[in-house]
Amino acid sequence: MPSMFLKKRASQPHANPAAEFDSLLREHVPALYRAAYRWTGAVDRAEDLVQELLVRLFPKLDELRGLEKIRPWALRVMYRIFVDQVRRDRSSPVQFGADSREDSGEEESHEFIDPTEGPAELLEQQLTQERVVAAWESLGEEHRVVLSMHDIEDYSLPELSEIMGVPIGTLKSRLHRARAKLRELLATERFQSLDRV
Repeated sequence: MPSMFLKKRASQPHANPAAEFDSLLREHVPALYRAAYRWTGAVDRAEDLVQELLVRLFPKLDELRGLEKIRPWALRVMYRIFVDQVRRDRSSPVQFGADSREDSGEEESHEFIDPTEGPAELLEQQLTQERVVAAWESLGEEHRVVLSMHDIEDYSLPELSEIMGVPIGTLKSRLHRARAKLRELLATERFQSLDRV
């Protein structure tokens, strides 16, 4: 068990294990869901991933009691579940197509549009959002994970190395390639958007 996750306090048994589990993890579930959504790119797959994580963690309540930092530890477990799922999906003879825009949560992006702006600004903002979403969905799972954890969730490379079980040097090169790929995809998507207009 990595030292960054260990708690110094002694564990105290709780009368109701389900209530104790809920109190330990409730505050972390939104962050875990955000990470799962960024990794998977789909609402239903993110929900399934978090659900699978919680199902696997409940029997480990004694271990959870002894943790100083629950979220990085839970992210590490969830990352391993995610990698296993990706490997299973790739080896499956049945391959499903990309999720539709409705299922991927695209409708939620409209809440970021400022209603006080004019039609030209609204169109540009919508096109920008569409470009970012399309580029993000085109990234591979490895790239989405490292970008979301480092650039969005603000985990350091040493923290990511411990969570993901990947050497820092490998993470640096993976992060560099992910950023370069995202820039390339955004540039490509920009030209495609201009062609559509």
